[in-house]
This record gives sequence, C-alpha cells and structure tokens, in this order.
Amino acid sequence: MADHSDEDVVRGKVLAVLSYIGILSIVPFIVQPDNNFAVSHGRQGLCVFCWFVGASFFSIAPIVGPLVFLVSAFLCLVFMFIGMATAIAGRTWVVPVLGQYFK
Repeated sequence: MADHSDEDVVRGKVLAVLSYIGILSIVPFIVQPDNNFAVSHGRQGLCVFCWFVGASFFSIAPIVGPLVFLVSAFLCLVFMFIGMATAIAGRTWVVPVLGQYFK
C-alpha cells in the first residue's frame, strides 16, 4: 500500500496518528481530504472505532457479551498502537479482519 508521496507522509503524519484515537478518525477526511496517507490511516482508524462501538453493543448480552467486549476492546487497543506506530514510521497498514472493508 504505497499510493502516497513523501510529501503526503510529512504533511499527514500527525493526522494519521490522531486518527486512531476514537472519533478523531474522521479528522483526516475533513482537514486533508487530498492526502492519501492521512486518509488511509483515517479509514483504518474508523475501522477500529467502529469495531469498538460494535463490541460495546455486545456487552449487554448475558454471559458471553462481556467476554466478547473485553476481547474486542483489548484487540482495538492493540490495533490502535499498531496503527499509530505504522503512521509514525510513514507506512500504511490494514486492520486484520475488518480493515479490508475500509480501504
């Protein structure tokens, strides 16, 4: 996934990192919609955020709900840190399982 220029990486690195912090994932779409690097991370950050919100709904289910939520919340936290690290490194990535639908 190298459809971004070096200039895009430099200009969008901060937004790319911020895009993994919850609802801030929409900021790259608003602030720099022409920056492929920031928007790519924004999409993956939105994926992680949607995954967390979806898992929150499972938490109301008896017995298995809280377990699904805890596992999902842990995975979302791990994916947030991986996303931030790849953004800092100037690379893009795809969140496992759901990320392909947010390309």
